[in-house]
Amino acid sequence: MKRKKSSSSGAAELRRRAEKRLKTLATKKLAGAQHAGSSRIAHELEVHQVELAMQQEELQRAWADLEVGLERYNELYDFARWAT
Repeated sequence: MKRKKSSSSGAAELRRRAEKRLKTLATKKLAGAQHAGSSRIAHELEVHQVELAMQQEELQRAWADLEVGLERYNELYDFARWAT
């Protein structure tokens, strides 16, 4: 079983990975006339959107793993119940 990172280091790692993924995505460039503040806010929103997508992917993988584990448990339980 994997050890969980502390929530602050996990959030920092997620932020770093989201920033990296955002840089690799082909996104539309913001208009050059935008103010620096609105550009920064737009960037923050994009990063947050990527973070949420990454969290969703991770949750979907965890859910699939749980379903596999539940199926295995049910099979073992049924086998043990009928074997006695």
